[in-house]
Amino acid sequence: MKRTPHTTAVLALSAVLIAGASACSTESSAKPDKIGVVEKLPSDPDEAKSKENAQEFRSWVNAHGTDQEKGAVGRVQRIIGEWNEKSGNAYISTDINGGKTQVEDPQAAATAVVKAFAEWKDSDQGYASVYDVFGNAMITNYKF
Repeated sequence: MKRTPHTTAVLALSAVLIAGASACSTESSAKPDKIGVVEKLPSDPDEAKSKENAQEFRSWVNAHGTDQEKGAVGRVQRIIGEWNEKSGNAYISTDINGGKTQVEDPQAAATAVVKAFAEWKDSDQGYASVYDVFGNAMITNYKF
C-alpha cells in the first residue's frame, strides 16, 4: 500500500475547504423569490420602531377588532417594513408555534392577524406577510 504524501493531502483538503467556502453566502437579508414571496422574516433594521408598530397595531385591534383578532394579535411581536396609507410591505413577526402557550390552530391565527392588519391599514397597494416564531412564512403577500 502506497501512502499519499503529506503535502498532497493538505493541498486536497485546502481545495475542498475553499470550494465549500465559496458556495456559502454571507448575505443575511431575506430576498423575494421569483414571484415576490419572502419565505424568511427579513432582518429588522430598527427593532425599537418595529416593536412600537406592533404595540400600536395591538392597541388598535383591542379597541376595534373581533375576539378572534384580539387573541391572535396578542401574538404579534414586531412589524417590520416600510408602508404608508397607499402602499408598501409589512412583515409581521409573531410567536405563533412558540411562546408560553401553543396556538390551537396556527394558520387560523395567522389569517386573523393579517386580516386585522388589512383593517388597520386600509390600502389598495400594500402587502402583509405573517411569520411564525422561527421566522418562517405562514401567509405571504396578503393585500391590505
